[in-house]
Amino acid sequence: MSTSTTPPITRTLRTHADDLRARLAACDPEGKAPEAGSDAALFLDALCGLSPDRYLPRFDASGRSLAEQDGHLERRLTSLRGWQAALSQAVDELLATPEERAEAQRFLGELATQVVVALTLAFQRAHAHTETSLRDDARRGTTRLDALQRINSAANSTLDLDQTLATAAQAVAEEMDADLCAIFLFDELTRELALRATNGPLPRAGRHFVLPLGEGYSGRVAEHGHPLVRLDATLDERFASEAGAYAELYRGLLAVPIIFFNGVKLQGVIAVQTRAPREFSKIEEHFLEIVAGQLAMNIENGRLYEQTDEELRRKVHELSTLHHVSSLVTSTLVLDNVLRIIVAQAVLLSGADRSVLFELDAKTQVLRAVASHGFEASEIKQATVARGQCCVGRVVLAGEPSAKVDCMRHDEGCFLYRLPQTIGDQHAVLCAPLNTVHGPIGALCVFSSQRHMLDAHQLQLVVTFANVAAIAMENARLFTETRQGLKSKEALLREMHHRVKGNLAQVASILNMRARRTTNPETQQSLVEVVDRIQGIAATHDLLSTNQLGVAAVDDIARKIVGIVRGNLVPPHQTLHFVVGPAPMRVQGDQATTFAIILNELIANAIEHGFEGRERGEIRISATEANGEAIVRVADDGQPLPDGFSVESSAGLGLQLVRGLAASDLRGSFGLFEARGNPDLQPDAEQRTDEVGEAHGGASSAGAKRREDGQREEDDAHPTDHGAEEQRWVVSELRFPLTPVEPAEPGALTREAM
Repeated sequence: MSTSTTPPITRTLRTHADDLRARLAACDPEGKAPEAGSDAALFLDALCGLSPDRYLPRFDASGRSLAEQDGHLERRLTSLRGWQAALSQAVDELLATPEERAEAQRFLGELATQVVVALTLAFQRAHAHTETSLRDDARRGTTRLDALQRINSAANSTLDLDQTLATAAQAVAEEMDADLCAIFLFDELTRELALRATNGPLPRAGRHFVLPLGEGYSGRVAEHGHPLVRLDATLDERFASEAGAYAELYRGLLAVPIIFFNGVKLQGVIAVQTRAPREFSKIEEHFLEIVAGQLAMNIENGRLYEQTDEELRRKVHELSTLHHVSSLVTSTLVLDNVLRIIVAQAVLLSGADRSVLFELDAKTQVLRAVASHGFEASEIKQATVARGQCCVGRVVLAGEPSAKVDCMRHDEGCFLYRLPQTIGDQHAVLCAPLNTVHGPIGALCVFSSQRHMLDAHQLQLVVTFANVAAIAMENARLFTETRQGLKSKEALLREMHHRVKGNLAQVASILNMRARRTTNPETQQSLVEVVDRIQGIAATHDLLSTNQLGVAAVDDIARKIVGIVRGNLVPPHQTLHFVVGPAPMRVQGDQATTFAIILNELIANAIEHGFEGRERGEIRISATEANGEAIVRVADDGQPLPDGFSVESSAGLGLQLVRGLAASDLRGSFGLFEARGNPDLQPDAEQRTDEVGEAHGGASSAGAKRREDGQREEDDAHPTDHGAEEQRWVVSELRFPLTPVEPAEPGALTREAM
């Protein structure tokens, strides 16, 4: 912790100063609040943001005064531990989020260590000039404080609990001149102590050594919650199971419990042992208790971090799965395929076992099973439910999801009530209505063998997916109807692309929300990249919804992708100039989406790897058509390719994705090379430019917005450098066959006409 600044968490703690002062009052035998000028009041002021330059000298003076009055430093430190424990408990009760609590606990532990150092050093300096014995104690105290600082520094520099415990075991063994320091952690579920760290010697069972609660000296300390000191632990038969677990005997023993929140929560045990018999002093016992108190907070912080990190990883996985299954559902317009994908992916998304999809007949208001997963088709293909009956009918009537347990066994109106063999081991059911702007069109039900309701996260994911499925079903139905006539077909397909764009925007919005809330940089960067890819696909669907039926021009797609990538991935400190050459060749819907994904990856790759450490650069996008094949280049004047670089052997996810999509979806090829001179495929053609301005605002931002709205505007041409012939470029080249595009028929509707 800096000696001149205080961390941001102090502002939050300051708002709870009165509550924290009340907790300190509860520590006082007479229930009095800390008096102004006392160490307790000063400790609270430091926690709430008092500058270290102000409180450290006062603690230093307090330590000197204590020594001059022949006071007991151990009592003062014991009181300090009591204040720390009380404030630690208050922090976890008062602060709202795990991140705030973890940050506050780390600051509290660091502050306590700093105060201990200040008091102890001052106390020792006051005695050092009078007695040699006190000088020895001061030296020992200093080394022990150094050991505490090593432990505290390890805890503050990493949230890896095993690394922190290993550092603590080594520091304690060295400081106490012990042969073995072992740290056990307590598992509340198994009621066992598991070895997590030592300074080197391991029991015969290795790192998997466990002790039941009450067994051995460590188990006894954990059970009773009190320190244990033995001159020779091998003389007590109750400790034989642990004493005999090592290859050689350890006799001298000092073990203390690791307890969090002033004795409320057992975290583990730390034990120090020597090969020769040894009588540990009270000072050594107090030192080990201080270490145990510090470890208790570090262990709790580590567990909080692991829980938070695991929750974030689960959220990212859930959102990625939602994006994946939503993309699958919207990847086809054949109604039977859509229904089959919906029921299969609903099971995957929710972690359930089976699913059934019902479609509502608008005329009869009867729901009919149209697809299932996990059931025999013959069992439910005739199933019907009236609106308002069974969970299926009630969610359609109410428009809200429902989750229940064993209702199919008790509700006589349930479509499964008279099919006990079909129900089997299924217990929990979650039903979500399929809502569209035109009203409900059906319901999606997922079943699980769990004997409890599916949780809120599963419910939210299934409801979101149900909305996507409803749009996909409606789009598939609309697509089928469009085959009856050109005008109707064109209008409905455009609406489909528009809705797909909106759906992808919804997924991107969910991911953006999670990216803003996460504190993990790697998770945040991954979410930003996923959002960029989704927005690129959405932009292509936007083009497909505004141009000729299911067709988009290569340069229009390129300008859309440039506008999205530069808004998401170009850092504020960089000025990148984008040049998009004319490329009027048109690609159809499937090719357009794949091409947009590839182009997005190539531009993102150029920004990430080509311009690292640079403030300016240029990216040129050009294309031409030859013998029915599209040739597209993305060139940048950034960093050269690494020596020995090969596209085939590259482990980068982006290039792997590009290679896979180019080969499988576009039936084309991809290459990456360096070139000098003008990299454009059409160097003499008129060029349109999109430039990222210095301030990332003003006209540049407005231009990006206009392009997002589908307007086509010309920017001023970027003058070509006279030395371009000698300029070096890194060029990504994509080749793929173009699917023939039929010309628009007379009388085809446009979006403007609609």
